[in-house]
Amino acid sequence: MGQTQDSLDRQLTIAREELAKYVAVLDEKKVGEADRKRDSIWRNLDAECRQLRTRMVAVDAVAAREAECAQRKEAATAE
Repeated sequence: MGQTQDSLDRQLTIAREELAKYVAVLDEKKVGEADRKRDSIWRNLDAECRQLRTRMVAVDAVAAREAECAQRKEAATAE
């Protein structure tokens, strides 16, 4: 079973908070935005956020596909 939209939203919120906390640490160290890409922790946190956003798009696509299938099934049984 895949993940639900609610659980992905919760996970994305947590991941964004962790990324924001680490960005604050980097800002204290005066690390510029261009140099953040060199920081492995920042890269991992950013990648986690991107992965969750991608999963959310996939969940939306599956939900749309399932709705279309249900609609076609209703149309077929109505005939």
